[in-house]
Amino acid sequence: MNTCALTLAQQTSWLTKKIFGAPGASELARDSDSIFMWIFYFSLFWFILLMGLMIYWVIKYRRRPGVPIQRTPHHNTNLELAWTILPSLFLGYMFYIGFQGYIKQVIAPTNAEMIDVRGSKWMWTITYANGVNPPEMTEIGGNPQAPIIYIPVGRPVQFRMTSSDVLHSFWIPDFRFKQDLMPNRYSSFWIEAEAPGDHYLFCAEYCGDKHSEMSAIIRAIPADEYDALLQKWFDDSGNLTPVEAGKRLVESKGGCIACHSLTGAPGIGPTWLNAWGYEVPLTDGTTIPADDPDAWDNYIRESIINPAAKIRSGFAPVMTPFAGVFSEEELDSIVEYIKSLSDKAPAGEIPADDSPEQPES
Repeated sequence: MNTCALTLAQQTSWLTKKIFGAPGASELARDSDSIFMWIFYFSLFWFILLMGLMIYWVIKYRRRPGVPIQRTPHHNTNLELAWTILPSLFLGYMFYIGFQGYIKQVIAPTNAEMIDVRGSKWMWTITYANGVNPPEMTEIGGNPQAPIIYIPVGRPVQFRMTSSDVLHSFWIPDFRFKQDLMPNRYSSFWIEAEAPGDHYLFCAEYCGDKHSEMSAIIRAIPADEYDALLQKWFDDSGNLTPVEAGKRLVESKGGCIACHSLTGAPGIGPTWLNAWGYEVPLTDGTTIPADDPDAWDNYIRESIINPAAKIRSGFAPVMTPFAGVFSEEELDSIVEYIKSLSDKAPAGEIPADDSPEQPES
């Protein structure tokens, strides 16, 4: 990390406090603050310099009675190159440090805990890895049913998000990041809370009449309390985990096992054993990358709804589209089940009880 840049974000000047209101709730948030402050001070310096020079030149070279008008120069190659190249170098650096921060925020650690988020007009639906939904609500502004989303302190949490209707945007100001939610695909980013506390969550994409009331609380609590709370909710609910629900769906409602084996042997369709997380060649010459979890989740989802969109090399396009057959929640469960059959499933995924034994990788 750039220590000098971090110092900018952590300074206690009145200006920094005025701009941010509260310090960033994570290291990545403070990195974002440092980039913002660097760009702010850079812009302020050049604004003062250029406006000062402009005022000086306006006074120095103003029209005076009895003084002939000087001919205005119309071209200066060196000056034009200088004011094009030098600012471009600074803009390139701004893009670089901003893009690096963005990449750090969207690529979650391999041990990140997954929390599913579904946006709809005008509420957030939260599903934890064990299949439970947070039962606690609070009132924020005009919304008496704002959910309280618990996360563990000191552990990375990845939000995998989609929308049921229109564009929404998942925005936690204290963590200095937001991400759009889009229908029929997944997007994600991650955070890691450093201390217990509450953080407001808002929708940052106008989505209709009650957009301003689409709010929630992110509540960070000690990790042991978090684990106990999720276990209590699961015991009280009697729900299946997403993996168990997905297994039941593909065996009954979907009939998927008739074409997709769980043993590694190819059938009419590709095997599901150790499929997720490996590179997949497609008939159009492209691939599903092995190192992009969102791409894989989206690939499974799209292959269920519109299987002809991406055909795996070596297999015929014979699968019937299942658009409208499964609900959004059921699609999420099927994705989790297929993921659990892979030896590359992220840490923390709950495998199906009778899923095939995974070979060593």
